[in-house]
Amino acid sequence: MLFRDHALSDRIGFVYSGWEADRAVSDFIDQIRNLRSFLAGQLDRVVVPIILDGENAWEYFPNDGAEFLTKLYTALTTDPEITTVTFSEAVSAIEPRPLPSVFAGSWINHSFGIWVGHDEDNAAWDLLHRARAALVEFERANPNFDTVRLQAAWSQIYVAEGSDWCWWYGDEHRSIHRDQFDRTYRRHLMAVYEIIGLAVPPEFERPIFERPISSFVHLPDQMITPVIDGQITHFYEWTGAGFFDCLKAGGAMHRVDQRILGIHFGYDRDQVYIRLDFVGRRELESVRKADCVVTLSGAQDKRFTVSADRDGLAGTLPHGRYAFGEVLELAVKRADIWPDGFGQFGISIGVYENGQQVEQWPVDEPIRLTVPEPHTEIVWPI
Repeated sequence: MLFRDHALSDRIGFVYSGWEADRAVSDFIDQIRNLRSFLAGQLDRVVVPIILDGENAWEYFPNDGAEFLTKLYTALTTDPEITTVTFSEAVSAIEPRPLPSVFAGSWINHSFGIWVGHDEDNAAWDLLHRARAALVEFERANPNFDTVRLQAAWSQIYVAEGSDWCWWYGDEHRSIHRDQFDRTYRRHLMAVYEIIGLAVPPEFERPIFERPISSFVHLPDQMITPVIDGQITHFYEWTGAGFFDCLKAGGAMHRVDQRILGIHFGYDRDQVYIRLDFVGRRELESVRKADCVVTLSGAQDKRFTVSADRDGLAGTLPHGRYAFGEVLELAVKRADIWPDGFGQFGISIGVYENGQQVEQWPVDEPIRLTVPEPHTEIVWPI
């Protein structure tokens, strides 16, 4: 069993697509060399598995990653300190060690929650179980049935048993093709009945998707005036703010090294407020050492770059002020975004290391928010 180096693998999957190929390859080789130095005393029994999520990474690279891959393979095969091997070669060269147990989980949150547990997931697995049980019973009761047709029916079962059908059920992922996935999945199961000449149960005709696609953005429902101190000053400080859930919005590829947990946003009659929450202490420290860039796109676009190592844990920026503690809080005057102090704007967050982007939220379109003109805002709750 070979375990994926998620940090290196995720740099290819999530980071390097936005970098120049030479810079990305240089960084990757540096990462390998750092590992080599750290493990200098045990190089005869160390392998660094780079495992990607199929083809998903390459659609984000220029020219499908051709330039990056060409230069990467050239660098790997010509570096005297790096040996590239296949899995079979690695297994043959390195003496295995006993593994007393393996935690049951997946590459996403160490659980199976993406594929099971939601009502839609459960409904999909229930239909599969029912079709499979019907085929098993039919095969037992009809031992002389056409083996070619039986094999064709089992092929439909095997297709439906691919767990990625349930990737799209539930509220974790969005796709404009959800209805098509649903129909195709159920068609494979209905084909089992049709191939062996049984009536298709009516449950298989009904869509599993019954609810509209959930949004990762919750808009504000009241005005807020938080204290810009980098802390959760009190429980109700950000109550009523909007929220963007970065964990749920991760898309088809779930990165293990994600830093930002969520984005809070809101306003009062004078200012707009942004708050960034982080996955954990390690991720917080990582962003403090990087450049955190907050872009507000409105009538006058504003871009705020905060680096705790360079700018300190609190201070002022052109058109804004910030505080970086257990969270990052930012305040910007409404008049600095719109001449009249109200209008539409977008919010996007980026994390940069050495001038190269390593994380971006949202991954596609900015969070959109409309701030009404003064004195017509949503009212304070009583």
